[in-house]
Amino acid sequence: MPVLADWLARRAVPEPCAPAPRRALAAIRRCRTPALGGHIYRCADCTGTDFAYHSCHHRACPRCGGSRIAAWTAKQEGRLLPVPYFHVVFPLPHPLNSLLRVNHRALYSLLVQAAAQTLREFARAPQHLGAELGITAVLHTGGQTLPEHIHVHGRVTGGGLSAAGTQWQPRPPRFLFAVQALSQVLRGKYLAGLRRLRRHQRLRFVGESAARAADEAWAAFRTQLQPTAWVVYAKPPWGGPEQGLKYLSRYPHRVAISNQRLVFVGDGLVRFRSKDYAAGGSPKVMELPAADFRRRFLLHVVPPRFVRIRHCGLLATRARQEKLARGRQLLAVVAAAATSLLPTKNRETPPASAETAASALCPACGGGPRRVTALVAPQRGILP
Repeated sequence: MPVLADWLARRAVPEPCAPAPRRALAAIRRCRTPALGGHIYRCADCTGTDFAYHSCHHRACPRCGGSRIAAWTAKQEGRLLPVPYFHVVFPLPHPLNSLLRVNHRALYSLLVQAAAQTLREFARAPQHLGAELGITAVLHTGGQTLPEHIHVHGRVTGGGLSAAGTQWQPRPPRFLFAVQALSQVLRGKYLAGLRRLRRHQRLRFVGESAARAADEAWAAFRTQLQPTAWVVYAKPPWGGPEQGLKYLSRYPHRVAISNQRLVFVGDGLVRFRSKDYAAGGSPKVMELPAADFRRRFLLHVVPPRFVRIRHCGLLATRARQEKLARGRQLLAVVAAAATSLLPTKNRETPPASAETAASALCPACGGGPRRVTALVAPQRGILP
């Protein structure tokens, strides 16, 4: 099977290339190669040794991220409430893509904030719920065929804590809020945020978006966006809280495409598996020219240190433990169940890296754990 990281590493860095994609490609080139050094394992039972190169830990790398997904999921499991969870998707219309390409940080943050504020406003309104929801918002930038499709996945508790903290207000099992109303409020908040950013000169107009820098062109662009469909999608709860969390965990720490979906690389072409959701999720194989595939892949490299995951409402960092404990108390969770859901040291603490902690069992004897006994220094200058 072709390895996506190896193929990307062999490609020359395109010119011109933005700093974030350039750094991503540089990290992928070095990942699990002598350029990063390595570590030697020794088995405690059979005294056999093994060698492994270090990982780059870049969040765009197809090889890295598995341990981060496991650690993040374990941490969120400790914050689950015994209620249904809704899955809400807040997309941006595609006419904004040219502006998004050169204003990643500002416009991505604006979408996450607008989505969270929309949900909180609906929840706090007495005619809807009159309570505070628990919200986890995750930015996602593409789809199965790597298009530019900027949207936020929101995982929302099916109910909330009243303002006084004395009641748990539940939602109907298959209805959160009217999606048409959510769409209108999201559009209003996002367009208002765009106006603020432009008024404070915090928007760049480069490339395809350069033609919209003038006042007349900008006004026409905003008029075009006003009637555009901002289609918010809300999926009713399915399975239990753990199942919904497992679904969401694929988004925060994964790359645009995984190696498992890659079918063929060669002759200037890349073929990969995808799902056609317009045809009921039927599997298909898509073929792209290699240059177009790499261009699509790099579109999904987010700015450095950009926070893709935001927790709001009951899950906001401030007073999170107190609010969750009060919610469990009001939901009449039995002591044993409440104890199993509370965060533990193992759940809250990410697992140690392979370079510094015990690794998996020895592949030779299947016995005692292997331990890192020596480090190999990086070899500089071996990659172009």
